[in-house]
Amino acid sequence: MTDRFTAILDESISALQAGVPLDDILAEVPEYAADLRPLLGAAQVLADPQPNLLPAERKAALRAEYLKQAAELPDTQPWSGTQKLRAVVQVIKKRTTPAAVLNDAVTVILTVFVTLFMLTAVLYFLSLPAIPGDFLYNVKRTAETVQLSLSFSQTGRDQLTTEFNQRRLTEIEQLIEQNRAAVIEFRGTVQAVGDNLWIVENHTVFLPNDITIPENIQVGDTVQVVGLLRANNVLVADTIILMRNSSSP
Repeated sequence: MTDRFTAILDESISALQAGVPLDDILAEVPEYAADLRPLLGAAQVLADPQPNLLPAERKAALRAEYLKQAAELPDTQPWSGTQKLRAVVQVIKKRTTPAAVLNDAVTVILTVFVTLFMLTAVLYFLSLPAIPGDFLYNVKRTAETVQLSLSFSQTGRDQLTTEFNQRRLTEIEQLIEQNRAAVIEFRGTVQAVGDNLWIVENHTVFLPNDITIPENIQVGDTVQVVGLLRANNVLVADTIILMRNSSSP
């Protein structure tokens, strides 16, 4: 492209933008008309924000064809009550086949099972730090009972019983530290026996006059104590049960 042609192209574009008709511009430079026409035509299209890409006659023909095809379409009427009912019945039939019912039942059962399992697991772990008097303490004790019932060997049950009893002793220590009153239960070895004061597993236990205790309990025996730990750290026994005599093998 020569400098002269470039200059003529610039002048022609300026004239086109000024509103000079394309044919008049090309008539001024006939020797370059063949080269300028496509370039100026493109410039004219680009300069028009809404170019008329189709002639008006072609647009009218297309519109008439569209309206003709639309008129030939069958009329659509709104569904009657019977048709709606039939559609609902068909959907119900599809969902009440044996396979669909079984699939839905299995899905519901699995969902409920997984939800309950996750909820139980979360409650169990949240209840582990609980001590007597806390909201989740009963959940903790229930979980321990379930664990014992699921242990099928005597050795396993004995190990769990020892572990859970150690928890009871730890809970008593926590209650004493927090100066809280609560109903407690634990097993331990009798270390001293007095008229109204016993020492069981390093805890001083007060025996009220109306308590009934097994006869012949001696130092060294294993007993289960159920009672009330008062806020002043006094442990008042309500029940004492002999679990194992020290003379037993």
